[in-house]
Amino acid sequence: MENVQTSQINIHVIGVGGCGGNAVTNMASLCSHERIRFSSINTDIAALHRCHNHEVVLIGEGTTKGFGAGADPEVARRAASQSEAALQVLIEGADLIIIVAGLGGGTGSGASPVLIDLAKENEIDVMCFVTLPFKTEGGLRVDIAEHALAEIRSKANATLVMSNDSLISALDETVGLLSAFRHCDAQIHSIVEAIIVMLTNTGYINVDINDFSHILSLEGDTALGVGIAEDDSSLSSALKHALENPLVDKQNIMGAQGVIAQLTCREEPSLAMYEEMLATLQLLVDGPQTLIITGVTLSPELPHFGEVLIIATGVPVEKQQFDQEKNVIPMKHASGYLEIPTYLRLRGKELL
Repeated sequence: MENVQTSQINIHVIGVGGCGGNAVTNMASLCSHERIRFSSINTDIAALHRCHNHEVVLIGEGTTKGFGAGADPEVARRAASQSEAALQVLIEGADLIIIVAGLGGGTGSGASPVLIDLAKENEIDVMCFVTLPFKTEGGLRVDIAEHALAEIRSKANATLVMSNDSLISALDETVGLLSAFRHCDAQIHSIVEAIIVMLTNTGYINVDINDFSHILSLEGDTALGVGIAEDDSSLSSALKHALENPLVDKQNIMGAQGVIAQLTCREEPSLAMYEEMLATLQLLVDGPQTLIITGVTLSPELPHFGEVLIIATGVPVEKQQFDQEKNVIPMKHASGYLEIPTYLRLRGKELL
């Protein structure tokens, strides 16, 4: 029964605002799964015209006339509220909504919370992937992003935060701007792809939608990521690297209430290495009462030996450091995470 696709799970990835729309456009070009739907919503009709490979929804046309929110989150919030009926139709039938948005401007910051509220009213789980602005973009944008992030974290089931400032530390400084943004999109896509495989493929040890929903329901901070294992002996290292994305705040899962550890392998892993990986997870969690749900799926087409997806929720809430500079992880520690795609390393500014 391995790799038998179910027909019940519907995953909807929605880009909110210009940044989210660009990310979803890139993700839609990479993803071939039938049970995933891509959409973008925006107050700016010109930006939606660039979303050429998925469906789009213009919100708040009566207010913005399709010219955008003017970097004002309140305008975007009203626009989303005015278009609630269209958004209701958009999310209908989804089991999981994944929102992708850039914070610090108008639409991503203002419309995302409205979309989350609507999804929660319909009992749909919501994960958010958001990016923070460069500090050089000014204090106002940072303040807008900080306020929006706090609201999104309080509403969504899980939130992953990526920092634009970390791009310089994580990538070669000669890489072009758009190439760097594509690398960010690739990181988000890798996690989304792993979640899709986990929920839509029947594994030898299965994680179903109810397991997933239960873990997402636990209150507290969230940590999630994907690590790559080049061989059977590196599963434990891949698990650690899943929490060491150089574009994300250093993620600590100690004391988490619930953890999903999904292992997807090209071939059968050894029992000893699998047990070692779980022992490593127990050390990182350091909580005897933590609910740990594991999944194992074989995927012969995988380009490397294995991938480890970690989703930890109910992590004890600590004061969030909006200044992420202190927490950037040097690239030497990120080698087991998703490598920079060759086309980014080699072509750099040529892609601009």
